[in-house]
Amino acid sequence: MSARSWSGRVCAALLTLVLAPAGAQAITGEATVVDGDTLVIGTERIRIFGIDAPESDQSCGDGWLCGREATSAVEEMTEGKSIRCEGESRDVYGRLIAICYAGSVDIGGDLVRQGLALAYRRYSMAYVEHEDEARQHGRGMWSGAFVAPWDWRKGVTTPEEPATVDVSSEGDMLALYDDNNNGSISCSEARHHGIAPVSAEHAAYQFMRDGDGDGVVCE
Repeated sequence: MSARSWSGRVCAALLTLVLAPAGAQAITGEATVVDGDTLVIGTERIRIFGIDAPESDQSCGDGWLCGREATSAVEEMTEGKSIRCEGESRDVYGRLIAICYAGSVDIGGDLVRQGLALAYRRYSMAYVEHEDEARQHGRGMWSGAFVAPWDWRKGVTTPEEPATVDVSSEGDMLALYDDNNNGSISCSEARHHGIAPVSAEHAAYQFMRDGDGDGVVCE
């Protein structure tokens, strides 16, 4: 790629960021795939919202390279397309956490539906139905034994059969936000951790009281 072409891509990505609404960031451009849940557009590194894909070096079942498969699936979805990513927050590594689309396809949701990523319940319940579908039909990781990506990163290497894999991360999520350890999350705790207002799609919502039933708490 020529220096001029690279410069053009970077400028386009930065311009899109500048024009995004206050409090939100939107980036559009050609994406480089780092792994199953990480993209780069221009100079912006992006962590796909609501999913956790197997690590690049992770294997599943009888040595099936599920991490590489997840990366390849995202490469196929993004190849030759302009990718749009929209997000409002960043992770501890400075990556923009965003929902990303290849045309009308929600990349994260499609990857979970293929069984090549798990719904990251610790942060969102948005893709739980996609995961349930993949699990029911034995797709991808759900076709055999595997280790959940968050456990793999902790050094767990012994695969579990699909029926016994614990994908619930409610305990971890409560540990993040329930400062009083009373089994629920208050608005003061949500504001303290910077997650308010909390919508029904956020994993914290199920541990909060929505008095008016509008799907949003701590407005």
